[in-house]
Amino acid sequence: MASMRRGLLVLGAVVGLAGVAIAARSRARRPAGRMRFFIGTQGNGAGQGIFAAEIDKRTGKLASLGLQAEVARPTWLHADPRRPVLFSVSELGNTGDRDGEVLSFAISGHSLAPISRTGSGGGGATHLDLDPQGGTLFVANFAGSAAAIPVAPDGTLASPASVVATSGSGPHRRQAGPHPHGVTLAPGCRFLLVPDMGADRIFVYRVDAKAKTLEADDDLTIALPAGSGPRLVSFGGDGGHAYLLTELSAELFAFRWDARSGRLAPAGSVALDEPGIVEGRSAAMLVRSEDGRFLYASNRRTNTIQVYAIARRTGSLRHIQSIAAGGSKPWGAAIAPGGRWLVVANQGDDLVRAFRIDRRSGRLTAGEESLAIPAPTAIAFAG
Repeated sequence: MASMRRGLLVLGAVVGLAGVAIAARSRARRPAGRMRFFIGTQGNGAGQGIFAAEIDKRTGKLASLGLQAEVARPTWLHADPRRPVLFSVSELGNTGDRDGEVLSFAISGHSLAPISRTGSGGGGATHLDLDPQGGTLFVANFAGSAAAIPVAPDGTLASPASVVATSGSGPHRRQAGPHPHGVTLAPGCRFLLVPDMGADRIFVYRVDAKAKTLEADDDLTIALPAGSGPRLVSFGGDGGHAYLLTELSAELFAFRWDARSGRLAPAGSVALDEPGIVEGRSAAMLVRSEDGRFLYASNRRTNTIQVYAIARRTGSLRHIQSIAAGGSKPWGAAIAPGGRWLVVANQGDDLVRAFRIDRRSGRLTAGEESLAIPAPTAIAFAG
């Protein structure tokens, strides 16, 4: 008994006793051979919000587990890899008329129990990232800011400890002002990258991990072509390259990344569309394979998932496949633990689809089934 108590105390120092208890129940209830995931949506009303589902590890068969939390526009989700906690945005106030919110939930099996909610530090909370220790949650606010939110060991959210405003505009009709669309914490946790769809910039902020604050450094900001609309950033597996997906021009930009100085250096780009396409370009999702060798991007003009191989030495991108997304407006996606399945949220026709990943080649094969989920936009695997 004494040794068991000592073990619990050690675990409690890391994740909190409540979280440990929830995790144990979660593992006990999980069907063998299945992985659960949660689905964020654009729903805003009774009977809408965050849904749960399962995927069979072997066959890719999907099964709906129903609505788990009523949340207004939970368009992005982030599952804590160390604790049974799910974070969600509430994307309200995109025009700046009100602040958005960020919420945390305890995960038990496929059920969600509210832990806390807090203001996001600006309007239109649209994307999240979590530091590896689980102590700070970063949020992009579409109305023009990014924020750092302290997280307690049990998943409770405090008010933002730091809020930074972006600035700028672009030539596109959707670029009248700044619109941060993503937040990505760089390897080493010293810098936060914020791609701004409205300003055609990637803002790079210094991170004080102890104080949980963000510090602007104009010298680190990098400009993108006018009208490109930066959306999401992902780092390559080597940590020395970063990749930007632009929404309005539907391009992937590669950069060399200096982890000491926080500087990006352009290293090439590829267009998702064939030459000559001007109208209707629109990209949305960017997912890196578990082994860091491939990138998956969605083209909402063609309703396809496009696969790119990452060169080991140079970090350059090579297009290797385009495959129908199995629905319209592929918005978000995630790779199931183990790297065998990519699950895609097709917002335009309310469908979630699974694709088998050939881990050697990176190529996708479409599964045969789909789930009907209202306006799905994000996928998050939890345990």
